[in-house]
Amino acid sequence: MATGLAGAGFVLVLALAAWAVTRSVAARVLEAEAERHLAAATTLGAERLRASQQESLDSVAGALARSSGYRVSVFGADQRLIADSDFGAQQADAVPESSGRIEVVGALRRVTASSRRVSALDGRPYVYSAARLYRGGQPVVIRFAARVDPIMDAAGRVARGVLLAVLLTGAAGVYALDRGTGAIAGALDEVRQLLARLATGQTAGPRVKLSRFVELARVASAANRVRGELDEQLGGVTRERDELAQLMDEVGEGLMALTNDARILRINPAARELLGLVEVLPFSPVGSLVRDPVLRDFLEASVVRAEGRLEVTVGDRELEVRTKRGTAGGAVVLLVDITEIRRLEAVRSDFVANASHELKTPLTVIRAAAETVLDAELPVDLRSQFLRSIEGNTVRLQRLVDDLLDLSRYESGAWRPEREPFLVQEVAWEAWRELEERWSGQDLEFRTVGKGEGMGDEAAVYQIFRNLFENALRYVPAEGGRIGVEISRAEDMIAVAVEDNGSGIPPSSLPRVFERFYRVDTARSREEGGTGLGLAIVRHLVSSMGGDVGVCSSLGAGTTITFTIPATESFSRVPGREFALPREQGR
Repeated sequence: MATGLAGAGFVLVLALAAWAVTRSVAARVLEAEAERHLAAATTLGAERLRASQQESLDSVAGALARSSGYRVSVFGADQRLIADSDFGAQQADAVPESSGRIEVVGALRRVTASSRRVSALDGRPYVYSAARLYRGGQPVVIRFAARVDPIMDAAGRVARGVLLAVLLTGAAGVYALDRGTGAIAGALDEVRQLLARLATGQTAGPRVKLSRFVELARVASAANRVRGELDEQLGGVTRERDELAQLMDEVGEGLMALTNDARILRINPAARELLGLVEVLPFSPVGSLVRDPVLRDFLEASVVRAEGRLEVTVGDRELEVRTKRGTAGGAVVLLVDITEIRRLEAVRSDFVANASHELKTPLTVIRAAAETVLDAELPVDLRSQFLRSIEGNTVRLQRLVDDLLDLSRYESGAWRPEREPFLVQEVAWEAWRELEERWSGQDLEFRTVGKGEGMGDEAAVYQIFRNLFENALRYVPAEGGRIGVEISRAEDMIAVAVEDNGSGIPPSSLPRVFERFYRVDTARSREEGGTGLGLAIVRHLVSSMGGDVGVCSSLGAGTTITFTIPATESFSRVPGREFALPREQGR
């Protein structure tokens, strides 16, 4: 009997302890949840009030109260209550200022604030959450209030349920409880600790051990399952956040995420580089970081504009900026570097214009000469002169078309160089012998110094020499002209320099000599039949074989054009003066 009474007393004490612990934990959990929901409702209410500039405050407050279930109040900048969903503004305004609206004062100072206190209007405890916004250019504070009594009642009901369960379990098994009091207390304490950790948002820590008592094991299992689900959800959210951050960082285009008030929520490295930003602190105003006024205004307006597109120059880059407002507020910004695209468009436009001009000149001459030849009374000698003009311009037109086709093949990648060994000096002499007959009437000197075995396309190297020799022959003097080829080894490359004692190139023209259709002396080049594509073809052929090309020249002192090609292992140097590569220019 005494044991039964002691057991009953112990069960009663245990039940009361379980009731107290459960009531305390449940109250904290429910209060935390209520405060979170209240804060979220306050944020949404502030956005609703900000968007309802033309509606009366009383109607907005009433609508928010009906939709949220909370009491809604609106205060002015002087902390005076100007609208309330439960009381009239005039009745509420009669409450003295000393009643302590600390959440209103805090919101006016810090945008948002919360408190828990007894209301001066009805004398009941409330949980308050307030937020500051601007309406009509003036600051106002919207406050949501939730009564504490229902929260405590709910916690009491949970506690009473636990109390009843413990009492029933204790009444049915006093003997079992007498033997397993320590185990039950430990299991309940573990559950309490787990619930307390979950109430504070902590999912880490040991799992609750399952008790040998079925009911306690179910409670512990349910607590462990809740903990596992929360941990899994948090892990999923964390993984998604990390994957999204990694994706943004790896994207080559610039990406930015802006908040509702045009602050930088997220920016990837590409966007920082395009905008010239070294470090960006979270939630920095985009207007304080972007210097270009046009781009700054465009980005600030992106949070209120559905979508937009802008091309702007930032530094030495052309950027295409696209924005799209998010469904939940804020905006996403995409920055694309289109500098190379615009450059290629300009090159294409120049190429079309230059090609049209070059084709028009010989066609005009051919047409005029053909019309003259059709005259039946034209003397024989003039007829022959015009026919030779037609033939010369036809050859020039054919060479221009051939050079254009060759250049198109090289630039499009349709041509692939061979990789075969060949003797560079023999290719140079072969190209010179073909041109020597053309200028046989001039006093010209040609020589080569050095020799080497290259690895590449022999036909391409032949065309390189031919173009360089033709270009040099147009500018060397008719008497005493000199063209030389010097071959040397530069590590694993063969370095070739083609020198002449011609008129030279002005310094202003050096950077452009490898451009298509560019001529230093336009009249003389056309007179000699040049197309203006020779050096452009040389550049592409050398680049395709993995080499490099450059030029140095002094006006009136000749020109030296150098290029490199891959070398084979066998290489020898004949006696001769040392040859130094000139400083590379014009690339």
